[in-house]
Amino acid sequence: MKRIIYCLAMLGAIMTGCNPNEDIYNRLDAVEDPIVGDVTLTLSDDDYDDLGLSFPNFSSTDDAKSMIPGLLSDKYPIWGLGSIAVVTYDLWAPKSDERSLIRYTVSSQDYDDLGHTFGNFDRDSEIYEFLEWKYPSPEDRTLVSLTYDFWNGSVNEFNNGYLYLDGAWMFVLGFTDDQYTEMGEGFPNFSNEDEAIAKIPIILKDIFKFEPKAAGDIEAIMYKLFVTDVDDIDNDGRTDDRTTYSYVKYFIFDGADWAEYTNIISETLQFGHDGSTWVPDNTIKYTFTGDDVAFISNAFIEIYPGPADNVGFFGSFDRRPGSNNYWSDGMLLEAFNVLLNDKNPSAEEGQKYVLTYVIYNGSTVNETMSVIKTDGVWVYQ
Repeated sequence: MKRIIYCLAMLGAIMTGCNPNEDIYNRLDAVEDPIVGDVTLTLSDDDYDDLGLSFPNFSSTDDAKSMIPGLLSDKYPIWGLGSIAVVTYDLWAPKSDERSLIRYTVSSQDYDDLGHTFGNFDRDSEIYEFLEWKYPSPEDRTLVSLTYDFWNGSVNEFNNGYLYLDGAWMFVLGFTDDQYTEMGEGFPNFSNEDEAIAKIPIILKDIFKFEPKAAGDIEAIMYKLFVTDVDDIDNDGRTDDRTTYSYVKYFIFDGADWAEYTNIISETLQFGHDGSTWVPDNTIKYTFTGDDVAFISNAFIEIYPGPADNVGFFGSFDRRPGSNNYWSDGMLLEAFNVLLNDKNPSAEEGQKYVLTYVIYNGSTVNETMSVIKTDGVWVYQ
């Protein structure tokens, strides 16, 4: 109603004077509270085009933080202080695969030379010791497709990958002969890459059923193909015959299923409007529950008996200054500290909350306060 009255007043000014429109909008803005909005947004291909990006993803999280605010200003030009946008976007996050391949089976002599008198490894650390001994100066992204015996209750043969990246060996899970058979293969390899990509996600659900993975987890997997031996892996002097090559491919878990990792991950950032622009923001909007009110009532019943008993009984904070049950701003801040420290004890410095709760000030309404964790305590923003 206030906006209508002011608009009519301004319209009258236009008809009787010569104030420009810009003046009118400035005066309207001066008398009204900012428009506050909340949105959950997943960027589309058109959004990336509007940002001038050649591909529908960002190359870094910092790029997303710097570019998305402008997009939000274009999309929501009338939103102001207190507005929140939760934005999901794609990020280019490539994983390194193999550059060169070594195929090797640990020999009895190797075990002897390293002092493994039983002819097998029985600790993962022994495998890494072997790799450092066997390959003291490998090139970056060298993949060793390693076949070895390992004691874990009995001696079993494994074929796993070890990828040398940035000065360290990285384990890459391979498949046993039985697992290739389980995937319908007559030999311990796939016929082609498409077949590998189709079948591996299925068996990974079984492999990791006792090792729960979280959504977003990425696993490196080594698989084998029977292909032309262009690099003479078998050292027979020929490059026109066929033999088994090993490759690394990454797969990502979405919480239910595995899929080929395409070097793109989804990230979500929250942005808040600071009154002039959008900025990356960690604000959590939280509305008190009945349990929260009961918790505060119990926590403060000895400190503020009347107000604590009253809020526990009615479920609303008495905000009438003359009341014996009055909750002042300072008392509320004490309550917020106790509640948030209980609900989020590990909250980092700078974490923000916008808290909404029920008050009584002559009528029952919602009130909102904003707090931020500073020097280990919650203070008003």
